[in-house]
Amino acid sequence: MSQKKPSICIICFSGDLDKSLSALAMAWTAAGEGFTAHIFFTFWGLALLRKERGRAQNMLERLFKLLLPVGPDKLGLSKMNFGGLGAVFMNKLIRQRKTESVGELLEMAMERQVNFVACQGTLEMLGITESELIDYEHLSVGDVTTFLQLAREAAIQLFI
Repeated sequence: MSQKKPSICIICFSGDLDKSLSALAMAWTAAGEGFTAHIFFTFWGLALLRKERGRAQNMLERLFKLLLPVGPDKLGLSKMNFGGLGAVFMNKLIRQRKTESVGELLEMAMERQVNFVACQGTLEMLGITESELIDYEHLSVGDVTTFLQLAREAAIQLFI
């Protein structure tokens, strides 16, 4: 009789470079250790899933679409960002140490089929459409109920 794989469920609320590195590294590593890994991207964490800046319906949507980075390569640090210089220094350190960038970890997580869930409520609130998100077969849109179901079944739940 086969046992069900353990799962991990991560809420990626932050779009900060350092926190995104952590969320993706944990999901990627867990998937490599035999876990079914899920990341629920909400609010600023959605920046990692954006591939383009779509049309806005009103001024507030336009403002949020302009302020929310598009993709993993435009993220700032949560602390010591220094107007963007902190992220420049951190990315330089990542290259010097030959470790993975956020973009590389995102690709690696996708290679290990980590499940990504984009928060439907946040997408609607910020006026982001599904067509603005990356193309990935394991990306779905879900609500808080979706997250709760995943978390209920998970051995590990994290909020980043």
